[in-house]
Amino acid sequence: MDMWSLACLAVLAVCLIWLSVVDLRTGYLPDPLQAALALSGLGVAIIGSPVGISWQAALIGAVVNGGIFWGLRWLVSRLKGREAMGFGDVKLVAAGGLWLGPWALPYIMAAGGILTLLGAGIASAILKRPIWKGEIPLGPGLAAGILGVFIAGLAGAIWIALTPFIPG
Repeated sequence: MDMWSLACLAVLAVCLIWLSVVDLRTGYLPDPLQAALALSGLGVAIIGSPVGISWQAALIGAVVNGGIFWGLRWLVSRLKGREAMGFGDVKLVAAGGLWLGPWALPYIMAAGGILTLLGAGIASAILKRPIWKGEIPLGPGLAAGILGVFIAGLAGAIWIALTPFIPG
């Protein structure tokens, strides 16, 4: 792996781990960290993403991913009669779109949901008590999903397509 890819991976990992720790401790994903994640993702796309995301795909990813998550947040909140997901989760997925484009959203959502539930279940089993009463922080699961998809993209995983296949 070249130095640019390693540097991108390091920046992404540091931002996502930091956001995850803060979310687990406080239940919030702070805007300054989200801004750092988003700006670095856009910068990587402009300079040359090691996973092949153009700056145009990055911007589309932010809008599409954020829009879909905002719509999901709105719908589930209406169905539950209370806020179902924090706006920080919407911003996190939008920032992930800057790093990974719009095609990564299904992978991020699947990994985020599965890892959030697994993490809560394992922690509860180890502590022998439920660790959350009410809502479970989704940010760490989404962060792990974003990081995992980026790593899979770097590895050239054939099952993941971050850019659409256009025959030519």
